[in-house]
Amino acid sequence: MTVAVQSLSNWQQMGFTPVCALQVFGMRRSGNHAIIDWLMRNAPEAATGGVFFNNCKFGKNPQRAFGSMDVYGTDYAVLPHQSMTTGERVAQAGGTPMAIVSYEDRMPQPDGQPQKASADMSAADFNHQVIIYRSFLNWSASMVAKLKRNEGYGATDRVRILSVALDTYKQGLDRVAKAKGAIAICYDDWMTSEVYRGGILQQLGLPQRDLSRGKMQRYGGGSSFQSKVTEVDQLDSVSRDTAMADDPEYQFLLWTAAHDLAFMERILTHFEQDAERLATLAETAKLHIKLPPREAST
Repeated sequence: MTVAVQSLSNWQQMGFTPVCALQVFGMRRSGNHAIIDWLMRNAPEAATGGVFFNNCKFGKNPQRAFGSMDVYGTDYAVLPHQSMTTGERVAQAGGTPMAIVSYEDRMPQPDGQPQKASADMSAADFNHQVIIYRSFLNWSASMVAKLKRNEGYGATDRVRILSVALDTYKQGLDRVAKAKGAIAICYDDWMTSEVYRGGILQQLGLPQRDLSRGKMQRYGGGSSFQSKVTEVDQLDSVSRDTAMADDPEYQFLLWTAAHDLAFMERILTHFEQDAERLATLAETAKLHIKLPPREAST
């Protein structure tokens, strides 16, 4: 099954009409770039190349407000970055490339509401909306590990960032639960099952040309745990919870999540084993923290 070429007029200001265009949403540390590169490697046969607008600014035109851009050639591989204008680089992808715009730490509007992420564009300019998500225990472990590697963040900074990220993560789970209008890709399942990867391509109407997981992507600094790994196959990304099990900040985050009933109900819907482990933690883990009394005033 392949995607038919569409007349997507709002793309023509970039000098091309995409054979397929995807709007992708996902939290950081969720395997977004590995999955997006894999999607590009499975572009429709009619694609003359590919253009990936990375980390676009929500509510702005993605063709102008992107964090970075990758251009793919006819061999479905990223072309080397050269000293060219944006227009010259895009022209390398030909007249009917596959196009992907991505939004980090943001989620799409509920089904039935107009899309707001890509200004000056409509839902008709995209073949599909895609949501990439990851199991809570592995995602949160990777987030904590990544934040702790940043020397500019103190403990209170990490708490603030994680609080905001958790809110968006919950929005993502809610959106996936009502998957109508969007195709959800679970990074954990994508990593562990070739059958799952093939099924996703079938849902998107893309050819099953390459079911491998590809090479490590340069975005986001690579793995928070295995910085020297070059092949995604070498990643142990579905057991990050084990690697962080003794970290006090990760432990406190899990203890807090385990005592939030509404959050636990969300986790149970998507990741039953995670919810069961967190429920056991809530029943057995104790916080041995006590603020010392004030000294008596003299």
